[in-house]
Amino acid sequence: MFCTACGRQLAEGTGFCPACGTAASPSVAPPPGPAPSHLRPPQSLTAVTDFLQEVASVSLKEIALVDGDRAAEILRSPVFLLLSLVAIVPLAIQSLESAHSILYGLAIWSGLLWALLMYRLFADRQVGLFWCLATVFFTAFIGIPLLGLYLQMPGQVFERIEAIDFFPLTLLANILGVGVREELTKAIPLFLVAYFTTRMKNPVMGMVLGMMSGIGFAITENVFYVFTNLSQAVGAVRSTGQVGHLVGPIYTNVVRMAMTPFFHGCLAGIFGYFIALATLDPARRWALLVAGLAISASFHGLFDALVPRSPIWGVLIEGMTFFLMLTYVLKARGLASAEALTQGLLEPPPLPTGKGPAAT
Repeated sequence: MFCTACGRQLAEGTGFCPACGTAASPSVAPPPGPAPSHLRPPQSLTAVTDFLQEVASVSLKEIALVDGDRAAEILRSPVFLLLSLVAIVPLAIQSLESAHSILYGLAIWSGLLWALLMYRLFADRQVGLFWCLATVFFTAFIGIPLLGLYLQMPGQVFERIEAIDFFPLTLLANILGVGVREELTKAIPLFLVAYFTTRMKNPVMGMVLGMMSGIGFAITENVFYVFTNLSQAVGAVRSTGQVGHLVGPIYTNVVRMAMTPFFHGCLAGIFGYFIALATLDPARRWALLVAGLAISASFHGLFDALVPRSPIWGVLIEGMTFFLMLTYVLKARGLASAEALTQGLLEPPPLPTGKGPAAT
């Protein structure tokens, strides 16, 4: 039963429409066409309702495109692990309790990124990732403590020579007192591998493990210098009240974390190449070892002596070191061009056979 004027549904036996006062007619159906505007729901509410119904119609399979097998495959994939290391791990490091732990976490994180990148670029199938990571952590947590014990021995001759502030003597002190000592420290795991296994008879192995050892060295060295620089900066702020004392050390520490793993890796990679050559050629063993140590220690000492004068010197020396190391990489791997090192790294993957660019 409906009102003939406004279309409102009326209860049985109603004589008049309570909305408009029109007499009720039980035999009349509601008028054709849409209901009057005051009886229809608002258009905005209808649009929201329709949208929610459309969202509800999307199946769970369209939302979660994964099953158990695919989930396990994604979790194991190098892409997931690498990008998680890049983007997610730093936030996890932030949850560590002490500042020292956070610094170690950031140093290890930076070192692992460099290790994976240099491994991908310079290693071949004969160099296992396990050996590389083991070398990184050996030098970081065993090699540098041994160097620390050595540095505590009396008779700091090179430190006294450097204090004279005469550049030729400063350079000599940095080459012999810093370069030789640190490059020999980074070579410890390589000498062990050469003595106990036959793996070091491959120049690529010697070079890549040298890079990994250099990265491990930088991990622990960075923690020491970063912590020292920050402690000195905080002390300066407390004594002067000027927060600007923090700017320089913070920037310096960021630079250290970014570049020293690479530079130490290049230096140790050069020496590692000559260690492998010495293993292959026992007749010239000592000549090759001395030559390799002299090259890496000289670049190391030259860098330390000149960088305090201007960072541009550091840029030039690091570029020269990297260039020289690449010549050994190409020689060891038998490559005719450095472009071959990036094959498959920067190019998009090939399209499926027989399909064009629009293939799915």
